[in-house]
Amino acid sequence: MELKTVQTIDTDVLVIGGGGAGLKAAIEARKYDLGVLLLSKSPVGYKNNTAIAGGVFAASGIAKNPNDSAELHYQDTVTAGRFVNDRKLVEVMARGATQQVHDLMEFGVRFLRSDDKLRIWHGPGHTYPRSVISEGKGIGLTKPMRDYAASRGVQFREGILVTKLLKAGDMVVGALGIDNSGQVLVINAKSTILATGGAGDIYLRNDNAVGSTGDGYVLAYESGVSLRDMEFVQFYPAAVGKYGRRPWGYVRFCPAGGTFRNSLGEDIMEKYGIREFTFMTRDMVSRAIMAEVAEGRGIGDYVVADYSKIPKDELRRLRQVMRDRHYSEKVLLAPTVHFFMGGAKINENCETELDGLYAAGEVCGGVHGANRLGNNALPEMFVFGAIAGNSAAGKASKMKRVSAPRGEVRAEVERLKEITSHRGREDLGEMKQSLKRTMWDKVGVVRSKEGLLKAQREILSLRERLKKVPLKDYRQLPQAIKLANMLTVAEMVCRAALERTESRGAHYRVNYPEQNDEQWLKNIYVTCENGDMTLLSVPVATKGEKN
Repeated sequence: MELKTVQTIDTDVLVIGGGGAGLKAAIEARKYDLGVLLLSKSPVGYKNNTAIAGGVFAASGIAKNPNDSAELHYQDTVTAGRFVNDRKLVEVMARGATQQVHDLMEFGVRFLRSDDKLRIWHGPGHTYPRSVISEGKGIGLTKPMRDYAASRGVQFREGILVTKLLKAGDMVVGALGIDNSGQVLVINAKSTILATGGAGDIYLRNDNAVGSTGDGYVLAYESGVSLRDMEFVQFYPAAVGKYGRRPWGYVRFCPAGGTFRNSLGEDIMEKYGIREFTFMTRDMVSRAIMAEVAEGRGIGDYVVADYSKIPKDELRRLRQVMRDRHYSEKVLLAPTVHFFMGGAKINENCETELDGLYAAGEVCGGVHGANRLGNNALPEMFVFGAIAGNSAAGKASKMKRVSAPRGEVRAEVERLKEITSHRGREDLGEMKQSLKRTMWDKVGVVRSKEGLLKAQREILSLRERLKKVPLKDYRQLPQAIKLANMLTVAEMVCRAALERTESRGAHYRVNYPEQNDEQWLKNIYVTCENGDMTLLSVPVATKGEKN
């Protein structure tokens, strides 16, 4: 195979990622009357985690409750995050969330209403009801945003996998990407925004959009940006099916009297003292369920949902609200990977450690600490998407474009050519499934030193095997690159999980089952130094300190 001739595109602001954070950033940047190009692996606004989300959005000012406040939202978020959040980022999100709801309505997003008033939902872990829900769930957010962005002149290029951020010295000046036909694109940009989402697809059971392979984490890492909190992977407590694609609405059924039972018929929620709605956070419920399975009291790898104590009228209403056949009978359930709390290090202006590079959304770390409070993903992505767009556009409006050095481009094209020249008998699909199974079995809800070390060895073995995968056509080149990215992210998760010798939030170590604030009120940073992965533990900064 031969790569096609390099195509060069010039723009002012480059946005990488077509979900909610990327769309919001592009819309904001376009207000400066600059050229804005949005690159996406999938169709913009579709087949990403925002598009398949539940559309629930926490904002303290939207319910007009005089007792609620951004400060309370801040406190709830830090408490759920087990106090290792970046306090400054949490404050920015909590204070900016309400405005984002109004902005979304301006873009054409509609939220559920009752008697012409916004319907307000009370999510677990929130002191007061403060969440609104978009009509049509996630796609009800992203489709209007896509249409609005296009109407304002944002340019889209779809089906593009970015393989490298291009630098001139320590400044990011654009990116290089490929499509499935072997076309290489070089985008020269005055400023670049990463909004590529998370990496749930590295696990066998996950409810993420297909293709959530952690590409943005690797782009940032390989360019010299530190990643933080990569050991904290959130598991949604209950999902249906072998691969956990369909979440079960425990936050609705459990407060009404529903529960989970093990193979002995025991009430798991009662057994672990999780009855208060406030304490039904995802880490607590996931850990309880998987502890029962790990100790042999599961029904295979699952537990069962029990509706018997829900009054019949209420159960009928809940089934209508959920609109899902899985709620009509007892079903087997188990946790599923839902969200990555970790990611690129940013400040309140969405600036990374590299000049010209900004980031927003799930690709960033810091807001959620050790466990994301439910309903906080959307406010994070839209608040910081807006900030990233404004910051990047503000910089772009004051500088001249710098073209990517030819040597940078040439080196990346040669690397891609080398991947296409692999010879051997390994199979990409089989290797990907092997990694996903390893991560689920050994780096899942319940972790041990032995399991994590085995996972590391298996990841290194897969990396060696990847060098022997023959590629039949250009469609397989992006797949090979994405698998390499998955392996890198998997290693980050393993190594950070080994480093943190305590249990905190979504990270549970059987050897160290207690939270240890004396030794581990710290963040772990992962950095690429001379091609090697290094880890550094740094004490958590308080609200007024630098992180």
